[in-house]
Amino acid sequence: MATAPLSGNKPQPLVFPLRNLFADNFVVYYKSHGYHFNVEGPTFAQDHELLNEIYDFLWAQHDSLGEQIRQMDKPAPSSLKAILDISEITECLKIGESSKTMFTELCDDFETLLRNAQWLFDAADENQCGGLNTFIGDYMRDLSKLHWKVKATIGRSMK
Repeated sequence: MATAPLSGNKPQPLVFPLRNLFADNFVVYYKSHGYHFNVEGPTFAQDHELLNEIYDFLWAQHDSLGEQIRQMDKPAPSSLKAILDISEITECLKIGESSKTMFTELCDDFETLLRNAQWLFDAADENQCGGLNTFIGDYMRDLSKLHWKVKATIGRSMK
């Protein structure tokens, strides 16, 4: 993730990666919510419930990430086009995937979210942004738990 100063000669290198995480988080939220509507199969009840847990978490984080951006006196992306342009995550392009495919894609997306959040956590630590550092640390802790549940659901071994 690149950092750059904002206009007005006041460098705020963390706002750009925070916007990226905001966009990535939203795309994974939207994808998981779509999967929730469309999941089928013999494990429907469990999959449906886990997807609900995932999108509820991501939605709450989306609001909190946006508030973190606003606390930097910068606007949060507010159009779907802007979010998709910023995001590193690929939106769901095909309906009717198996639940294993859905969870495999979410597992990969969680790895991207965690990698980008770790980068932001480290940068916040280096820039002595304790509040942001704590927020991102909590985000990673809770996302890691969901990541573990998804990996267990698809039978992906721990690395």
